[in-house]
Amino acid sequence: MGTASFFPGQQPDFAVEVPFLRKLRGNMLRLTYRALHGRTYRHSARLWRDLRIQRNAAGHIAACWYRGRPLPLWNGAPYPGSALLRPGSRAHLIASGPSIAAIDYRQLSMEHAIGVNGAIALQDTQPVRFEYYCIIDTNFVRQRMDLVARIVSADLTLFVTPLVLWFILQRTPLSAIRCRLCLIEDLREPSFLPALSSEAIHKLASDDETHRLCQFDRHAGLGYSFDLARGFFDVGTVAYVALQILTWLGFRSIYLHGLDLRNAASTPRFYETAQNMQPSGLDHAFAHRIEPSFFHAAQLLRARGIVVSNLSPDSALSEAVFPKLDWRMLAGAGLASRVDSPAALLETHVVSGATPGLRELAY
Repeated sequence: MGTASFFPGQQPDFAVEVPFLRKLRGNMLRLTYRALHGRTYRHSARLWRDLRIQRNAAGHIAACWYRGRPLPLWNGAPYPGSALLRPGSRAHLIASGPSIAAIDYRQLSMEHAIGVNGAIALQDTQPVRFEYYCIIDTNFVRQRMDLVARIVSADLTLFVTPLVLWFILQRTPLSAIRCRLCLIEDLREPSFLPALSSEAIHKLASDDETHRLCQFDRHAGLGYSFDLARGFFDVGTVAYVALQILTWLGFRSIYLHGLDLRNAASTPRFYETAQNMQPSGLDHAFAHRIEPSFFHAAQLLRARGIVVSNLSPDSALSEAVFPKLDWRMLAGAGLASRVDSPAALLETHVVSGATPGLRELAY
């Protein structure tokens, strides 16, 4: 489909610019962009001067340049998908709730793990290897660039939005990016394209005969995507996006670590203290976006034979969403020897009564 953004050729690495001048220059460029474009394009105001994005015939991101330099993207490469995963492959989604501190990762064998935000700090005390990573919060980049630097230098695949990538590249040189990059987008805000309304997303989901875009709430714009090349639904927590990534990659057995979601405004993440903890908006978004999205997503995933277990005993998500499991059941010769298929997992987790909500909510 060609390329998008104004791009005058290769320029010096932005990371070497004086921060004050960088901020002044950025503000001027954003004002210029907003003057030339309508409100529906304002989500790309920071990007237009530095990023160039190329899309394929389907409208998916295929290539990206930063100030004239091509970025090695995983986009367009053969994605793992269920066909390439070993039967029974299980994925672990590691968030940053304080319950993480109670898990002894020396006793767990995790072949596939995706981390979000500050989960990389777990490596300070535990033998955890991340195959995938996801960051969609620009505030995390601004506040914890020390952790971001560790993530981008690791041997993993990092899923980021173009805006998050832009923030990273303002603070570190391209030569420091050693990870593989996969650009993903919020369905509502495709880069260099007009923002989509909830009604427009509803039409996309309604017209999708493959049911890979599923909308739960037409007015609030809540839903779930099985096709991250088209975009993800953001409900206020990066863990929800990471879950969409794992199901897109083809995993059918998923364990959630540290998804506490309780008193986040006053409770430090596992790698923080009360003195250095960063602000959180989880409490504000929980009741009207996070909880209903996970609830409906859980029904949708169960209907498709995907089993998700919550290893956080005090998670604000009830067992009506995801069954809770003691991490020790995965250690040694426990449950790990019995869970070679989603059917076995489902049998293990349903303790009493029927599994709630097997109706698929794609409409």
